[in-house]
Amino acid sequence: MATVRLYATLRKTAGGEREYTVEAKTVRDILEDGKRRFGTEFEQQIQNCTVLVNGKNCTLLRGKRTKVSNADIVAVFPPMAGG
Repeated sequence: MATVRLYATLRKTAGGEREYTVEAKTVRDILEDGKRRFGTEFEQQIQNCTVLVNGKNCTLLRGKRTKVSNADIVAVFPPMAGG
């Protein structure tokens, strides 16, 4: 099972969940699972999230079609701004 780590406001939206495991083949599967687990607010927050698979931005790989395996760590960050 892939390990999913949630950061910043996504943790709050997920009821304080920092990390969980999920059976998934792609980043898209992981995001869809998160929507089912954590609901509408979570779904809205991940619209523009940044997803890293083993420290690599998935947009530089295959986007949401990026494959994941049982040993992978998938980090999900909500949109951030600041200066």
